[in-house]
Amino acid sequence: MNISGLIRGLTGDAQAAEPKALELKVGQVVKGMVLQVGPEQDAVVNIGGVQVRAQLEAPLKPGEVTMLQVQPESSGGQVVLKPLQSNMQISDGSLADIVKTMGLPDSPANRQLVQLLNQAGVALTKENIQAFAKLQAQMPPNMQQEAWLSSAVIAFQKGLPLTPETVASVRQAVQGPPFHEVLDQLGQLAGRELEGNASLSPQSRELLQTVRQLVQQLRDTASLLIGAKPDGGEGTPVGAQPGAGAGAG
Repeated sequence: MNISGLIRGLTGDAQAAEPKALELKVGQVVKGMVLQVGPEQDAVVNIGGVQVRAQLEAPLKPGEVTMLQVQPESSGGQVVLKPLQSNMQISDGSLADIVKTMGLPDSPANRQLVQLLNQAGVALTKENIQAFAKLQAQMPPNMQQEAWLSSAVIAFQKGLPLTPETVASVRQAVQGPPFHEVLDQLGQLAGRELEGNASLSPQSRELLQTVRQLVQQLRDTASLLIGAKPDGGEGTPVGAQPGAGAGAG
């Protein structure tokens, strides 16, 4: 359903032959700046240079810039706008508009990127979307978008730089094997090389021995942490019984 009529630009230019017109569709997502807010959330919103009188379904303050979705309650005489939420599915047409507004090429990958970022709760600002688009261009071309995007969102939410290295580290921490398994594999690999490769140079052999020692130190440290009491004291040694050695009363 097209909504027009009242959506006329209040440009303030008395010499203009005709005011600007804007056509909106139910479900369309637009970028708007709130100019005025009156009683009962009756507002004036700047959308693409056109000032639109609309009913807001959520409280916004003058000066706020956000993505707004045209609601089904809109009719010929009243536009109802709601800030875009992560549980809202963005239509293909709106995705194309958002991608272009953010200064990116209108491609399936960029459309899907915007859709997934919105579903992940990332604010659809130009800065955020361009940062993720830049990261997307740096990721291996054979890696599916879904394989790295969730880790990238975690890095973004933690304030970490959006780089392939950061994403790989987060992905390893979230999806990789437990730390103790990684230590075991590393120790076994170093041991096999030391015992089965007679052609190792002295430098390589020394390096592998250092790796084995480091792995063992990490294991010992982890064991101490696991066996420690919450107050930082040492746990009861294995085989020891409380009160052992005390004479019977």
